[in-house]
Amino acid sequence: MITQVEKSKKLLKPKIDVVFHALFREENKRLTEGLITDIIGQEVKIKTTDLNRHLDIKVAEQKLGIMDLRSELEDGTKCNIEIQLDNSICENERFLYYWSDAYSRQLLRGKEYEELRKTISIIILGHEIKELEGIKDLGVKWQIRDNVTGKRLLTEHLEIIIIEIPKAIKQYSRNNTKKISEWMMFLEDPNKEEVEEIMEKNEKIKEAVEELKGMSEDEELRILAELREKGRRDYNAGIKYATKKGEELGEKRGEKRGEKIGEKRGEKRGEKIGEKRGRVQIAQKMLEEKINIDTIIRLTGLKRREVEMLKN
Repeated sequence: MITQVEKSKKLLKPKIDVVFHALFREENKRLTEGLITDIIGQEVKIKTTDLNRHLDIKVAEQKLGIMDLRSELEDGTKCNIEIQLDNSICENERFLYYWSDAYSRQLLRGKEYEELRKTISIIILGHEIKELEGIKDLGVKWQIRDNVTGKRLLTEHLEIIIIEIPKAIKQYSRNNTKKISEWMMFLEDPNKEEVEEIMEKNEKIKEAVEELKGMSEDEELRILAELREKGRRDYNAGIKYATKKGEELGEKRGEKRGEKIGEKRGEKRGEKIGEKRGRVQIAQKMLEEKINIDTIIRLTGLKRREVEMLKN
């Protein structure tokens, strides 16, 4: 149970990808097993988890990149978990692309197709999408089926599961017995009182919270998470601002041209804001906390002279 003293120390949010990767690392595969088991509805055991742990600043700079957690189950099934908090263009096509990338990379040169194994792609979204409107169940499996009966399955190798965090949270508030909703509540914000209730009935989430407490004391990880979040917020703000300007311009020069300009300007402006302003603000905070300049340079990617100028 989280004490009042511990409550004052905010836990990092696992939905931030750098935190998610650090939490569900190889050494914590029990937690990953619990998460996957509750999502797909069957007990799983993990053979290996990818070793892309502890993510550094170079990865954190890729604000819109999808960083996935890749595991191989004991039966040979490949299981990938992706966190995507913001809307993106051609989102559903991206889901399929990332699944195909994970599936195809199994086949090394000289290998036969029969060596390919089932690949499950679990996509956790920070928003809802129109393709899932009206679907109340969480953890629905998307596969390739015929359009006549809808029952004939082309292959069991393709399985995509899309979970919308907002929808899962709504369902928890109405019916707090579904384990997928419990995990999404935890990923969204482990500091909420509801998560304390969840810990009492879900041992794996209780274990995840305990692990997260120690991780939240890691200053470098906390800075990385903050940098990641700030960069994402500033990037999105830049996208909205420039898209609005593009739309205004589109009224004069044609809507299509306005959309293109808005998209291009939004991306460029978002990148500039996210990569510069975010780093500078984080560096200022670190200076206030008397953190060594070399550490600041390493974590923010700023040049020494830029950091030293902030001291004045």
